[in-house]
Amino acid sequence: VLAAIAALMVGCGGGPTPSPPTYTPDILEQVQIYAPRVIDLRQRFPELEDYIQQKDWVNIQSFIHGPMGDLRSRVKRLSATLLPRDEEKAEAIASDLFSHLERLDNAAKENNQVVAGQEYRGALDDFDAFLNLVPTAD
Repeated sequence: VLAAIAALMVGCGGGPTPSPPTYTPDILEQVQIYAPRVIDLRQRFPELEDYIQQKDWVNIQSFIHGPMGDLRSRVKRLSATLLPRDEEKAEAIASDLFSHLERLDNAAKENNQVVAGQEYRGALDDFDAFLNLVPTAD
């Protein structure tokens, strides 16, 4: 019986487990093509907060559909350069980010500053969480 258990353990043991994939210089180069374009939009994000504080509903909507209008495609391209484990997380976070922006847009249509502020904060948190998944070349 012990021999059978030992044979089973040796047979199922297999070789060493492969190390998880890592960001190679080639992958990092691809990431660095798309990351600055998304980071640029993040740096402009506080403009939305100013518009919300001023109850400038027209500029909120213009900003979401104008400068932030490219965010979805830029985030999608950047996500595609990430490792599979990070890409999946990034896509989920991005989906939440876009939901917040859609609700923020609706709050602006309804002149609802409280909801607009809440959705801005949620979008900002998701934007930062997304960018935290993006590796740097350092």
